[in-house]
Amino acid sequence: MGSLTDWTYRTFWAREQHPYRLLERRLLELATAGMTILDAGCGHTAPNLQPLKASGARLVGVDLVPLEPQEGLELIVGDLAKVPLPDQSVDLIYSRSVMEHVVDPDAVYAEARRLLKPGGRWIFLTANRWDYVSLVSRMTPNRFHAAIVSRFEGREDIDVFPTAYRTNDRGQIAHYAGAQGFRIERFERYGQYPAMFWKVGPLFLLATLYEKLIMKLGFFAGLRGWLYVELVLD
Repeated sequence: MGSLTDWTYRTFWAREQHPYRLLERRLLELATAGMTILDAGCGHTAPNLQPLKASGARLVGVDLVPLEPQEGLELIVGDLAKVPLPDQSVDLIYSRSVMEHVVDPDAVYAEARRLLKPGGRWIFLTANRWDYVSLVSRMTPNRFHAAIVSRFEGREDIDVFPTAYRTNDRGQIAHYAGAQGFRIERFERYGQYPAMFWKVGPLFLLATLYEKLIMKLGFFAGLRGWLYVELVLD
């Protein structure tokens, strides 16, 4: 038998679909030739745009971090509240693990409205502000986040960003979306393996038992860690 983390993952999570795969599958379903797709918060290598290359869509990524050139992708260093693209030039916007870092939701939602064509869609997968990791994160000064994430997850500093959790529950999202003319078409909550404790086997097991409990009991759905949201611009 391998480590306790490995055993826990094989036993409880190996057959579970991660929300990342749900998002990827949905994007592949929607992406077609002639579309312009924007990855808002694409990361320095734009990994989530890579599977869409075969779609024939124009693929654009924007992020504040330094971006490595990628064949077939248009990558822009810039702010999500001020993307250098024309009005109504984008068919689909998506973000993965980005919205928890947005400090000015009014500006970001307004920019998404400006960029999208009528009927355009914005999909994002983000942390639930009522998840226990989010609660601890909100109580911990951002200057400590990189060290904590490195210790527990092994992520590099370049992949750790300050968190705000200002558009990370149903009420917050409905408020900002409604103000900019978006309709919530899908809003779903998902649980998944506790990545924060991957390197600490006993905590990974305990957190897994908690995650499985709130995944099973609908009463606790509001505590699940992931929010999957599709907004449509009417």
